[in-house]
Amino acid sequence: MYASPLTHRLLPARLAVPLVAAIEPPLRRRRNPVEDLDAERMMIDLLEYTPRRDEAHAVARRHLRERSRLRELFWRPWLLKHSRIIGRENWDAAHTDGRGCVMVLGHLCGSWAIPGILGRHGYRPHMVSSAHFWKELPPGLVGRSHRHLREAYGERALGAEHLIPNDAPPERLIELLERGETVGIAFDVPGSAATPFLGRSVALASGPASLAYRTRSKVLPVITERHGTRMDLRMLEPLDAADFRDLRSLRAAIARTYEHLIVANPEMVEIAWYPSPLVTEALTSQAPDAPRVGA
Repeated sequence: MYASPLTHRLLPARLAVPLVAAIEPPLRRRRNPVEDLDAERMMIDLLEYTPRRDEAHAVARRHLRERSRLRELFWRPWLLKHSRIIGRENWDAAHTDGRGCVMVLGHLCGSWAIPGILGRHGYRPHMVSSAHFWKELPPGLVGRSHRHLREAYGERALGAEHLIPNDAPPERLIELLERGETVGIAFDVPGSAATPFLGRSVALASGPASLAYRTRSKVLPVITERHGTRMDLRMLEPLDAADFRDLRSLRAAIARTYEHLIVANPEMVEIAWYPSPLVTEALTSQAPDAPRVGA
C-alpha cells in the first residue's frame, strides 16, 4: 500500500511530509532500535575530522527525520513539476565548443530526483546507474522501490536509452563524451582510488575523474536541495580537466567541491558512510588534533 501512488495522494504533501518526519523515526526506533545506533555511528565517523565532530548525536536525529521526509517525497514524483534548476549558466559553461561533460553527483539530499528534475526541464544526460536495476528485483517494498526509482525517475524522465548500467564497458561512456554528450555519474561510490575527503583519505571510484581526464571534458558538479516539498537542482561551477596536472588532483578537486556542502548539512547524506579499509593514509598520518576540514 505504501508503494502505491494512490496512497500518497490521499494526504497532501504539505501535511504528509512534516507528519512522517515527526511520527516515523520513533516508530522505526521501537521496531528496530539499531537504526538509531547506526545513524549515530555514521555521523560520528562522517564528522570525525570536521569542526562539527561534537554534534554527531544531534545530527543523527536530524538525519533520521530528513530521511523520513525524503522517503515520503520519493513516492510523489509528480511534485517535481514544481522543481527549479539553479545555476543553468554553469551547464552552458561546461559544454563550450561542443565538448562533452561529465556531470558528477553525490548521494546527498534525494539524489534520486536528479534525472527527474533534468528531464522536466528539457535536459537529456546519460545517467550511469547501478546494474542491479536491470536484474531480478527482490520481493516486497525493496523491490517496489527499485522499480519505482528506475521507472519514475529514470525511464519516464529521460528515456530508457539514457540509462547506462555501471558495469557497461567504459568505451561506451567515452564514445558519448567524445560526441559531445553529457554523462552523469556518482563520485562517492567505493573504489580503490585514494582520495582526500573530509579530513582523511578514502577509497573512491576513479571513474568520473578518469572519464573527464581522458576525454578532456569539463566536470559539472550538481546537487539536489529540498525546500519544503519542492526538490531543486543546483548546478555548481564546472571544473576543467585540462586545468589539473594529473588524475589524482582532479579527483581530489571533485571531492573537495562537496566537502563544505556536507559539513554545512551532514544530515543530507543519504547512504551509510564507512571509511574504506583499503586506504588509511589520513588516519595513520594525522594526529588526533590535526587540522580539520574547514578549520
